[in-house]
Amino acid sequence: MAIPARRIDTLQTVELAEGMEIHLRAAGPFLRIVAYILDLLVEVAALLLIQLLFKLIFPFVGYNVSQALALLSVFFVWWFYHVLFEISPWGATVGKKVFGLRVVDEAGGGVTLGQAMIRNFIRGAEIMLPLIPLIAFFHPRFQRLGDLAAGTLVVYARPRVDPLIPGPPPLAKVPVNLTLSREEEAAILSFRYRSGGWSEARRMELANHLSKVTGEVGPKGVSRVLGMAQWLEEQR
Repeated sequence: MAIPARRIDTLQTVELAEGMEIHLRAAGPFLRIVAYILDLLVEVAALLLIQLLFKLIFPFVGYNVSQALALLSVFFVWWFYHVLFEISPWGATVGKKVFGLRVVDEAGGGVTLGQAMIRNFIRGAEIMLPLIPLIAFFHPRFQRLGDLAAGTLVVYARPRVDPLIPGPPPLAKVPVNLTLSREEEAAILSFRYRSGGWSEARRMELANHLSKVTGEVGPKGVSRVLGMAQWLEEQR
């Protein structure tokens, strides 16, 4: 019995509502651990600087106020360092940024404040129960418990760029007698430029989405989209 092939890389394909595909490459746990250690060093350095500042203002505010501010700074840095950086335009803490990682939601977009708080506050439970982080080693997308609860992923920040592989030449040009929107025209041309890297089943699936424009489905729909794309290219 044939065994279906399984990808051995960490590429995650996400199809958006517009029918477009993006590719997210999940980061493995080892690199994330190194990034986390670097973040700990950054947190310690920040706390040392804050403590030095409080020592300087101690004569002016008094011992009790200085200690209260020091404890508050420890709480804030420990619980909100990751949260604030992950909802920033970076989408990553200093450690993750250095190693080219970022935190995204499962559709590839930026994380919300709620998602960032969930994934990081659960880290407290993971630290107290050391076996829980091992989930990430066995999960196909290396999601730890906080990621699963928040619906987030840690991915490589640089997106994968697939080469353009034009589809087979059409049997005949198909004049476009309809008024197409810019998005419809772009979809038809994109089909022509990229369909060479798709399976025949994938070509038919996407061509069927354009059936309102082409009036055909299945193999005939594929041929018609390619013919329309050829005609549009020549009109440019």
